[in-house]
Amino acid sequence: MGRADLPAGLYRTVTGHEALAFGLLDGAFNTDLDLVFCSYPITPASNLLHDMARLKSFRVKTFQAEDEIAAVCAAIGASYAGSIGITSSSGPGIALKAEAIGLAVMTELPLVIVNSQRAGPSTGMPTKTEQSDLYQAVLGRNGDSPIVVLAAATPSDCYAMAREAVRIAVHHMTPVMLLTDGFLANASEPWLVPPTEDTPAFPARFAEPRKDGESGHFQAYARDDRGVRPWARPGTPGLMHRIGGIEKQNLTGNISYDPANHQLMTDARWNKVLAVAGDIPEQAVELGETSGRLAIVGWGSTYGPISRAVTVRCERGLSVSHIHLRHIWPLPRNLKELLSGFDHILVPEMNRGQLVNILRSEYLIDARPLTKVTGKPFHIDEIERAIDSILEGGA
Repeated sequence: MGRADLPAGLYRTVTGHEALAFGLLDGAFNTDLDLVFCSYPITPASNLLHDMARLKSFRVKTFQAEDEIAAVCAAIGASYAGSIGITSSSGPGIALKAEAIGLAVMTELPLVIVNSQRAGPSTGMPTKTEQSDLYQAVLGRNGDSPIVVLAAATPSDCYAMAREAVRIAVHHMTPVMLLTDGFLANASEPWLVPPTEDTPAFPARFAEPRKDGESGHFQAYARDDRGVRPWARPGTPGLMHRIGGIEKQNLTGNISYDPANHQLMTDARWNKVLAVAGDIPEQAVELGETSGRLAIVGWGSTYGPISRAVTVRCERGLSVSHIHLRHIWPLPRNLKELLSGFDHILVPEMNRGQLVNILRSEYLIDARPLTKVTGKPFHIDEIERAIDSILEGGA
């Protein structure tokens, strides 16, 4: 084996959790906010709490709560107070956090939730990997509770996606769930350390104090052209308003049981999250052409085996491309058009077929599943055989 063909620069080895910690820190740094990380130990998410605790000299506060519910509520409190609140867990703990995540949806506060997925259901196999929390991330709360869902593809990609999660949460005043898994969290790879001067800042914007004599009350749920409400730090002169989980009156934020107002606010919360599609990159093709016979659509830690399998088959002259989703909800604005350029679509997942069903329901396309729930990642040859079967007409 020869030397790896890598760009020149400063490298270090990172695990997925280390890259997450650096990315969350960089996101907070670029929003100019204190970072408050609230968690409760659970396999395989616990190491992220350990890594964040080592960063206490960088405006980072860590809090090990007595349970999962206390952890997420403390993170929401931190965001209400004007910091960026972050919590992490694995599938069972995310289930316990669900009601409080709905509170963050109702109050429209920024919140980052890191889900290091593991094999389930229930306690399942805590030390084994899986991708079976996608439905939970997109849909798993009571009521219509939309949040943004992202997924990291590799250990080093955890840095970029953690940073992106903070950016979206702060600029769109919404909870963001970032999906990793046990394989990504514990795997390691060389990471090209990005120069800090090359990463543009995205500072948080807070509502300004009201001036003496200014008429009218502060409208905590007035929205800008993106549907985003203002972020008001407690104690700011003139910005007193109601907060909590009961439905808000449009504009004022007062408690409201009016049917038409509930329809309006439910639609507003959904439309705000859907509008995030205009603030994320268009979906690109990782390998291969932008149209052809077969597209392999992946997300999360399936990146490695899909990438290698597609590379091998492309070298043999087969018409196959690799599309890897990092923005899961809302889906990238050009994804439907991109997928329409392929005769066949195959979606490998370490679950019973969750992304494939989302793609089918959103786009009414004939996407095919390739599922695996053994607690182990895909082998390259498993994906190669699936490619050959479709392109040879055997499936």
